[in-house]
Amino acid sequence: MKTSIFQVVLLVVLGFAFAIGILIFAGVLPGFRAKKAGVEVYITMWGQIKTDIVANLIDEVNKKAGDSYKITYVEKNPATINEDLLEALAAGTGPDLILLPHELIFQNRNKITPLPFESFTERQFQDYFVDAGQVFKTSQGWLALPVAVDPLVLYYNKDLYTNANIVNPPTNWEEFVANQPKLTIFDNLQSLSQSAVSLGTSNNVTNFKDILSLLLMQVGTAPLSLGAKDTYQVGISSIEAKGQSNLAMSLDFYNQFSNPQRSTYTWNRSLAKDTEVFLAGKLANYFGLASELPSLAERNPHLNFDIASVPRLTKGVGLTVGHVYGLAVIKNSAKNNLAFSAISELALRDHSFAEISANLGAAPVRRSVLVVPQSNPSSQVFYREALVCRAWPDPDKNKTSLVFRNLIDDSSTGRMDIKTTVEKANKALQLIVDNSK
Repeated sequence: MKTSIFQVVLLVVLGFAFAIGILIFAGVLPGFRAKKAGVEVYITMWGQIKTDIVANLIDEVNKKAGDSYKITYVEKNPATINEDLLEALAAGTGPDLILLPHELIFQNRNKITPLPFESFTERQFQDYFVDAGQVFKTSQGWLALPVAVDPLVLYYNKDLYTNANIVNPPTNWEEFVANQPKLTIFDNLQSLSQSAVSLGTSNNVTNFKDILSLLLMQVGTAPLSLGAKDTYQVGISSIEAKGQSNLAMSLDFYNQFSNPQRSTYTWNRSLAKDTEVFLAGKLANYFGLASELPSLAERNPHLNFDIASVPRLTKGVGLTVGHVYGLAVIKNSAKNNLAFSAISELALRDHSFAEISANLGAAPVRRSVLVVPQSNPSSQVFYREALVCRAWPDPDKNKTSLVFRNLIDDSSTGRMDIKTTVEKANKALQLIVDNSK
């Protein structure tokens, strides 16, 4: 029987289709590769830490996750990250995770899903992390898992100490005040030519907010805290012994160093920024964050300085303050379950986060890492201070910084009496709290 033209064409088409199918199945044809058996889900993380610092950690986690998920990290500008996050979430293109200092975590609190206590208990948290991580505790769970802590420490000029016959840095505030006259030098016109410490002003003291927070928290007062229903509570108005508030006492101590009428006078508003004076070898003590060490060392490699714990109160809480980096899950993420798995895997890796904290110039938050002996003298101080570091929930770091600046300026210049100054600050903080709801 003769084959029709139609049958011939049909056989050719079927044969061609069969051949194409074989090539597709084999993955030979470009653009027609076979898909992997596993489905790869991409989890996007935003942060202000430089990409090369977190790259190794993310690679490790991605390898362990296999086909379950893959984390991609996007480095953002710290100055614009809040606006970028708001715009991205509105457009439906926001990240699944954020890795930020605790102030920015709290500023974006309404965009975050807490990790419930059922998934990570309070006992586990306390066993794993330093107490500074408790700043992330809410009634619903952990707002973020801590990654690194950047404590406030004391940088001191060893040459100026030697010239003043001071052997060791002060361990308490009494020693600190007693050393001040030995480290302050006036010229023939009674102008400051060498200062003991940069305290008493806000315009030329880099970390004035952290220093005042330190003084407050050492006497048991946090500027802000979270109440039972996760509402912010203002703490600076509490009245203590003899009717004087902790804030008033802390301000008086801070301001004495810029008051020409006091024997502790050593600093004023006309001087250059404290970092510049310290690097020039004219400032004996500088209160700075651990993360500032690389910059200080690089800017003046010939400066003979060392690092110590901040002074403590003889009768008070032996602590320092700092900034805590945390990992949090964005509420609008469609990959919440995987995102929580990712932050747990990220936050519980001892070695990797020790590397990250070292690259940041900060300290790890894992207790198991902090007990490992360190050969580096700077790390020894940073690790020790990480164990006693504390932080307070800050809903808007720029606005609260302005409150602290006004506190110092109003009280140190005599524009207001201390009672009025404290009342003004209390109202300003309360307004920030009300607007953050």
